[in-house]
Amino acid sequence: MPDPFLIFLDANVLAKPVTRTLLLAGAEKSGYRPVWSETAVIQADRHLGSGRTPVSDLSVRFGWLTTPAGAGADRFSATTPEDRQILADAHTAGALFLITENVDDFATVNLVECGLSAVTADLFMAARFSATAYQEALTVLTAHRVRPPDTPAEMHRALGRQHPRLASRYAHVFRSQLQAPAHPEPKFLFRGDRCLYCGQRQDSPPGLESGRCDSC
Repeated sequence: MPDPFLIFLDANVLAKPVTRTLLLAGAEKSGYRPVWSETAVIQADRHLGSGRTPVSDLSVRFGWLTTPAGAGADRFSATTPEDRQILADAHTAGALFLITENVDDFATVNLVECGLSAVTADLFMAARFSATAYQEALTVLTAHRVRPPDTPAEMHRALGRQHPRLASRYAHVFRSQLQAPAHPEPKFLFRGDRCLYCGQRQDSPPGLESGRCDSC
């Protein structure tokens, strides 16, 4: 894979402050660069709960740039209608992976057409984060918190609820009991023909259900 390779954040990922911060903070040490489009920002603002700061406001505050809108989104007819523009935008951006909480909204045939794989944030981070990236991301998450979890160790324990695969991978770093997952894991964690680990495209996408090709 190129270094850094691009990942595209779906609106439902942008709308989750902890997940978004983890992906942004862990990027440099893990060899990728997160991008997203204006479409994703607009949709993310709609996903936000009451009292949350709009992603559009954060974009202005931090100078986050968006990628261009992709053309011809209607050609992705097998993908959920509201996600066709997201897929077009991710393809136009040149991303290798689309990070989304709803992998099953994106049809395998359309992902293959774009050379993209869709993957949940938890699986992506568990596969791609280095230990250093994880620890630095936890430090960023807790830097300005005044209520627990306000230390990296406490945040690690709390992440068992939201990102159990990532927290479990680095359980040895903090050696603390993780909180139980808050929700059942989605049925689909990965779709596409590009291996999450080596980045190479494969001839048999169904064999990539876990995101890992035979060679990896």
